[in-house]
Amino acid sequence: MSTFHLEMLSPERAFYSGDCTSLVVPVSDGMMGVMTNHSPMMAAIFDGQLSFTKPDGETVVCAVTRGMLDISGGNATALCGEIILPDEIDEEREMRFVEKASERLKRRQNHNDYLMSKLSLADAMSNLEVKRRNAARNALK
Repeated sequence: MSTFHLEMLSPERAFYSGDCTSLVVPVSDGMMGVMTNHSPMMAAIFDGQLSFTKPDGETVVCAVTRGMLDISGGNATALCGEIILPDEIDEEREMRFVEKASERLKRRQNHNDYLMSKLSLADAMSNLEVKRRNAARNALK
């Protein structure tokens, strides 16, 4: 099966650099699939589950936060605010983030603080969804 090079980077780490056969990325209107020889493009990455398949058939799943995807020259580069494997997600910590963000949303605050609270809530909810979805999938194996 033909491959393309994938770079996945966040401010904390270089998550992956290598070949893959497919990539599925969360975008504004759902999920976008990328295969070898995809047309050049840029897309905004939204909070959610990103997955890619390595040449050996292993599928890697991770939670990502907002970023950009660049596809050009037979390569794909994903730059995300955060990239986390499901096993790295601390469910209790994320639940505390959900509670704190929900409490902040109930309070009167300026517009920027309100938007930051909404983003914090979306990040935590997205991470919890990825963690739980993959726990359920692993239980079925």
